Amino acid sequence: MKHKKIALTGGPNSGKTTALSVLKETFGPQVELVREAATLIFSGGFPRKDNSRPHIEAAQRIIFFATKQMESLAEKSSDAQLIVCDRGTVDAAVYWPDGAEAFFAHMGTTLDAELARYDAVLHLSPPSNPAFYQSTHVRTENLDEAFAIDRRILKIWEKHPNRMIIGGTEHFFEKAEAIKNFVEKIIRG
Repeated sequence: MKHKKIALTGGPNSGKTTALSVLKETFGPQVELVREAATLIFSGGFPRKDNSRPHIEAAQRIIFFATKQMESLAEKSSDAQLIVCDRGTVDAAVYWPDGAEAFFAHMGTTLDAELARYDAVLHLSPPSNPAFYQSTHVRTENLDEAFAIDRRILKIWEKHPNRMIIGGTEHFFEKAEAIKNFVEKIIRG
């Protein structure tokens, strides 16, 4: 079965995890969710004691390959019409110390090849109001850093031909409606 696949991406605290719950609740078995590899890896004990080059490179290599494997597993085992990936393989490149081109060369691929893995991209931006920004044990960035990451993610996905961007809103309900409408169009074809 050939699945449609979208990458749900954006800066930290933009609502991606909540969006996945909304999509599963709305579309049920029509969607298969692929969880974010970075959260699984960092929650599982990967050392984050510093932002040294060896730590960053090791983490992003693991995240890239774990993302590919989890997506592949969903494609092979799911009967859902749509696979929704919490982040895509492209995202890891924005954290690579030597830039995206060096990242993709190191991973043995290209930006274009990775963009082609996804039928659509849904980009969520962090909330513009600092009162709504939340740090966690996995999300260590402050709001300014979150916006800087969000800008890099926006830039790296800009060549994808089917991308929707939903800016930071104070009320997630606004985002949720736009997300549901976008996914419904993808499912319907």
